Amino acid sequence: MSSTAAFVGLGLRLRAVARWPLDKFLVWGIKLLASLRTYFRPQIIYKPLRTNELRVLALYPPLTNRLDEPVRCSLHHVSLEHNTEYKTWEKQSDPDLCLYKKTRAWVKYVEAQKSEGNPYFQRNGAMRHAWGDYLTLSYSWGLGIQDHSVIIDGQYVAVTESLYLAMRTMRKGGLHIKSSTHSKFLLWVDAICIDQHNASEQGREVRRMKTIYGDSIGGFVHLGAASDDSDLALNNINSIAKSLRTGYDCSNWLVDISMEPETSWATPAIKAIMKLLSRRYWSRMWIIQELAMGQDQMVLCGDSCSSLIDIRQILRLFVLNLEQIVAIIGYDEYIENTDGFQCTLALLWWIGRVRELVTQPQGSEPVKYSDLRSPIFGLALYASATDPRDKIYGMMGMLPAVLASKIDKKGRNYELTTREVFLGFSKAVIETTGDLDIIYTSHLLQSTKSDLALPTWATDWTLKNCRTASIDNSMEWYFGLEDGEDKLRDIIPSTMGDSGQLSRADGGRNGNIHFSDEGELLFCEGFCIAIIDGHASELIAAQSDTPAMSSSPHLVVQPEAHGMCPYGNSDGLEEALVRTLLLDPLGVASSKCPIFQIPWVGAEADSDARTGECTFGDESIAYFAKLRENGWNTAKFGGSFISFEFLRRRLGLFQIAGRPFKDYFPQTISQAPQQDIDCTSIKDIVSNSICRRLVTTKSGHVGMAPATVVHGDAVYVLLGCAFPVILRPGKNNAGQYQVAGECYVDGFMKGEALKGLDNGEYQLQQIVLC
Repeated sequence: MSSTAAFVGLGLRLRAVARWPLDKFLVWGIKLLASLRTYFRPQIIYKPLRTNELRVLALYPPLTNRLDEPVRCSLHHVSLEHNTEYKTWEKQSDPDLCLYKKTRAWVKYVEAQKSEGNPYFQRNGAMRHAWGDYLTLSYSWGLGIQDHSVIIDGQYVAVTESLYLAMRTMRKGGLHIKSSTHSKFLLWVDAICIDQHNASEQGREVRRMKTIYGDSIGGFVHLGAASDDSDLALNNINSIAKSLRTGYDCSNWLVDISMEPETSWATPAIKAIMKLLSRRYWSRMWIIQELAMGQDQMVLCGDSCSSLIDIRQILRLFVLNLEQIVAIIGYDEYIENTDGFQCTLALLWWIGRVRELVTQPQGSEPVKYSDLRSPIFGLALYASATDPRDKIYGMMGMLPAVLASKIDKKGRNYELTTREVFLGFSKAVIETTGDLDIIYTSHLLQSTKSDLALPTWATDWTLKNCRTASIDNSMEWYFGLEDGEDKLRDIIPSTMGDSGQLSRADGGRNGNIHFSDEGELLFCEGFCIAIIDGHASELIAAQSDTPAMSSSPHLVVQPEAHGMCPYGNSDGLEEALVRTLLLDPLGVASSKCPIFQIPWVGAEADSDARTGECTFGDESIAYFAKLRENGWNTAKFGGSFISFEFLRRRLGLFQIAGRPFKDYFPQTISQAPQQDIDCTSIKDIVSNSICRRLVTTKSGHVGMAPATVVHGDAVYVLLGCAFPVILRPGKNNAGQYQVAGECYVDGFMKGEALKGLDNGEYQLQQIVLC
């Protein structure tokens, strides 16, 4: 047997040696012919697309095994008219199915027909068109330098390195036509299938991206060339996702690894996964709609692959166990990958919600800002785009038609300056929604960081978001394990009442909103409800790798009003504090998160409260041990307890109703409550505190304000704003105000101030925002 195998192996090697000169000559001939054709016809001649037509690429199989053989393909115009079999099935299917669910249902139907021996489907599979079907390709554009080439219809066409690598991978994976008469799948690639020199066509195709991606039979995501152990990363993503599906406790597995990361075999794999999740691809603006509108995607990197569903599962695992991940990979490596990881986290955490929003039928329902802010606007703030105007135009396909129509200038989009696009977008959102909530979407330091000189009520979308969204922040989008379906958890968002309406500081009352003729000033109505009396230090300041938002991050301004408590008693005040830290006006999440039952650590924590530092020495270690001895289940603290501990030490000496924050916690460790404390919301408290400060007002109310808050700032309720807003007098114009940011004030988040407005306690005034 071994001698036979050796003989066969020798024969294959001799055959390869014999073919080497022939293959080399063949590749040389392909290149020569393509060079000659390109010389006489330097560019592709694009024919106009007719109604319901699409350009697609057919990849040809390689003729040799040589790595230098060019990628060859041909460009075709195809009709999206469905074949008879698909039309018949479609008439019998659920008419309310959105595109991606309809495609899944069709594939399941075809598989059932094939198993029953239907000759048509055994021969044609799930092809929905007479010519076959198409897949989409999503990839990173990189720097946009076209330093590689592929052969299209016999001539060279310049492409970027990332597209070249993606097409080569597609060809190697067998995604090419089998013969001239029977195609497998054709490929839609935006950079080639859209005439990039035809602005009018570009605009039309961008507007129908939703249909192109949504009506495809499937899709591929290509992350680029294999590097940073990407093969190891994808292989382990597949195996960990399989373990999750079988119910294995991967969280405890991560805890075990974090105890001795230097000796664990899994540490290199987890580091590789973090690098894969931090790749530049995930931060592209245009991929938001590509992933949201497309079918179930396979993710490729080099020659390895995984499903997007599995990658999302691993991302969720990492987020819910982030402190263990940091301990495994090391703090320095985590900081190095933080920006990229945050983009990926935002994108993949919310992509299911985006998909639901963009695929639902558009009826006569009014457009709500809350649906746009979380997640579409939030993702756009994290994403990057070569042309800053694409931060807006990249959202068009995902926005309701009534809003998109106000943005789309029908072929003149790129004639506008970036400032005009950003300013016009804020105005369009306000006009469409009737809400003013977009005025506090901007970066806290926009006035100094931005070069666009925008009004403070408009957002510079080139500045990444620096704090969590204050609307629907607790809504968690569930990652379905079985079929990849995204389902909303059976919970009520913390800012939403039983009726499904958002809790609003303005009580849902409408005001008079209009703009100045030149569009620079925003006129609205509102009234002042509070003056900031004191504020705690800024949490993020102690993280040396993240810049502070304020000029004095360590500054604590103790309130001048001592002992004032508008919440009745100490229990009411503690409940208000938890609602405030969670930005939870209705108390839905805070009622399940009794953080003030967690004992204070002791002298070491007292010392940290004085210095603003965070040390975990022998006393802290003993503290955790004693907690466990007394029956406390520290696993219930979630994956962010250390970060929470740092936060409460930072807040420790801030006075609230005449008592330091630390005194609201038990000072000794007693027996654990019989019912386990659910402190998984601790991660939300930590997230909400970044770039914000805990504040008190002169009336004794507690709140969360932007980190740039100062003593004496005025807090307003604006008719049209869900949150109160800090406004400051304009620099040059009397009677005008600048927006400093949103400010949660517990006791004013559900429209309570309107009663005072109606009885004369507050005075409604016209507010001019500049």
